[in-house]
Amino acid sequence: MKKREIWISAVIIAAAVLLLYCYSLGKGQIKIDAGGAIATLQLRSGWLGKTTIRSQTEPTPVNARVHKPRHLSISMQQGTNTWRLDSRGPWGKLSTIKVSNNNTTVLKLGPPFLIKPKVRKSGSRVSIDFAIIGKAGEHYRNSRGSSAPKLKIVDEAGNVLASGKFEYG
Repeated sequence: MKKREIWISAVIIAAAVLLLYCYSLGKGQIKIDAGGAIATLQLRSGWLGKTTIRSQTEPTPVNARVHKPRHLSISMQQGTNTWRLDSRGPWGKLSTIKVSNNNTTVLKLGPPFLIKPKVRKSGSRVSIDFAIIGKAGEHYRNSRGSSAPKLKIVDEAGNVLASGKFEYG
């Protein structure tokens, strides 16, 4: 009886090792299309590692499996100014990046951005914030180091009802 249990255990362990070995053999590639911006995406790779993928380079070889994003940075030069946005999620369509064996997965992210207002009312005070959302549904953090955005409220006829500037804090 003991020999039989040992053989069953050995077969199960061998099958698990073979499965892990076959799983690690598959290779694919990831390429980033950031709409003219420069993007750097970090993926979680295993328990302790990370893989960095940059736009405007050749596709990056990765294991063929589902990857999870860790950090995304995107920047673009406009005249003499450079803007930069960072994301740590929520990720939208980037939450699971499936890479198939011998295929290139193209990630379309970044501009054009969707700016969504978030309005909160507390008593007589109205607070307006905004969310910056990229092409793949990824959310970027609002940068407090830049100048505050301006706001205009217009009616259907195009008349300016009120205007102002966001204040941080």
